[in-house]
Amino acid sequence: MDADQQARTQAQARFARNLELISEGRITEWVELFDPEGVLEFPYPLPGIPARFTGHRELYEHMKDFPKQFDVRFSGLTFHETTDPELVIAEFVGAGRGVVTGRPFHQVYISVVRFRDGRIVHFRDFWNPLATIRAGLTIGHAWRGLVDLLRPATRRRPKGPGPGRG
Repeated sequence: MDADQQARTQAQARFARNLELISEGRITEWVELFDPEGVLEFPYPLPGIPARFTGHRELYEHMKDFPKQFDVRFSGLTFHETTDPELVIAEFVGAGRGVVTGRPFHQVYISVVRFRDGRIVHFRDFWNPLATIRAGLTIGHAWRGLVDLLRPATRRRPKGPGPGRG
């Protein structure tokens, strides 16, 4: 196996390990997969949620309550080979439930992750925040209450002409 293929295999194995640690609620170990200045980025954050977390302390603070809020298993992990052996592009599915609500959770992910010297330096995670809200999940204190905030109003909109009704 050449050096590029070894680096690619190692990066993919570390990405798979990332999913295992999250599923098992082992957040401290998960944080250690990152470079001390590693970045976790969410291109589509919910309002009021930072789109970027940098460094072990911010990563831990963001994810520490995840196991109390989310029971998930990942499957269907597929890697898309790149010309850069330290760049991982992965597709996978998360399925589980909201721990507090018991509601089912289903999420399709695409992650673009850059490794350097065996550690994550940049993790860009593409996922649908609305699936998280539907399951009643929260990540960190800032997400608490968003389920009620985004739940459809109980009253119906009036029919007929009017602002925004044609």
